[in-house]
Amino acid sequence: MNSYDLIIIGAGIAGKATALRLAQLGLKILHLAPNFDPDPHCNDDLSWDSRIYALSSSSQQLLSDMNVWEALDHRRIQVVSDMRVFGDSGRATDELHFSAYSATVSQLAWIVEASHIEKTLDTASQFQGNIQRITDSVSDFVSSKEGVTVHTKAGQSFFAKLLLAADGANSPIREKLQIKTPVNDYGQTAVVANFHCELDHQGTACQWFLDHGEILALLPLPNKKLSMVWSAQSAHAEQLQQLTPEALSAQVMSAAMGSVAQRFGPLKMITSPKSFPLRKLKAERIIAPDHQPKVVLIGDAAHVMHPLAGQGLNLGLRDVATLGKVIEEKESFRAIDDPVLLRRYERSRHGDTDALLFTTDQLQKLFAHPSSFMKNFRNMGMNMVNRSPFFKRQLIKKALS
Repeated sequence: MNSYDLIIIGAGIAGKATALRLAQLGLKILHLAPNFDPDPHCNDDLSWDSRIYALSSSSQQLLSDMNVWEALDHRRIQVVSDMRVFGDSGRATDELHFSAYSATVSQLAWIVEASHIEKTLDTASQFQGNIQRITDSVSDFVSSKEGVTVHTKAGQSFFAKLLLAADGANSPIREKLQIKTPVNDYGQTAVVANFHCELDHQGTACQWFLDHGEILALLPLPNKKLSMVWSAQSAHAEQLQQLTPEALSAQVMSAAMGSVAQRFGPLKMITSPKSFPLRKLKAERIIAPDHQPKVVLIGDAAHVMHPLAGQGLNLGLRDVATLGKVIEEKESFRAIDDPVLLRRYERSRHGDTDALLFTTDQLQKLFAHPSSFMKNFRNMGMNMVNRSPFFKRQLIKKALS
């Protein structure tokens, strides 16, 4: 049986980044997934991935430390210099404006396509001799004090000191471990698509809180392109996806009482809409119970949040950075599967994860509340925060972390 330091399950960004980061520390990695390829139709000169992420400074730093950031095609990356968040009152004063210039920072975030990040991680992994990739699925695994034995559907078996589950929100590894994972279904679906806009977006990201708790975000992409994330009630989301490209473009332009068209001009859809359900989940443990040790949860397998703050991937990449730091700075006498190290990782991640999931969840509930009193209260609150340079600097500082 082939033996490794770690076996990583899952080929999303979190899984690929974890494999590369830990391999660069000299660990022997088996990376196992049913499919490693991002959408082959995305990320050429004429196509743009509708799945995009707003990367924070911590995510950019991690990618830079792994020599991945420099390898990205920066013609496909858009710097966000301003962010405008509008309430649902229709009044221009109910707005939050965050400016990189006012906060004396170079940028608020970077907008990057998911497939572009994945393909660059793929290229870097090809030059990393400590990573072996196998396209296969897990049929079962058995953990013990010595390590984990993984059996695949193709009939192969592998052994490692640790198993890292980066297998997504519906993680089969987490389910087999019977880790309690409360789920809050928001009853919403995110509809994503890309558009070309007539007016220059000037690196500004906009977000509108709409009726019925819906949220429309338009994020800037290079060359007068915008990426839409419309967090809509699920029935409405289904209607949006059934519209023609022209009708959907018109629907987006007319949203927020026509504010979208006023700010960006006519829109033309350039990618077909995709969707995914919105929910919050957090595993009560991100390392396996004591009776089944040697398993660690990473990324969406550990936590999923509403996209209104745009922090989902950043939270997952902070998992990667923290695990890498814990292993890199471990005492020389500790093995990588030492329970002390695993608990260090778990403790380090709980505070950050709990705070961000709680804040995002409460904001979603606040703006989904139908009462007129709450509507006036939340919009007045936005206006007050917008008038406070101190509070805005603190919010920007947190978002950049």
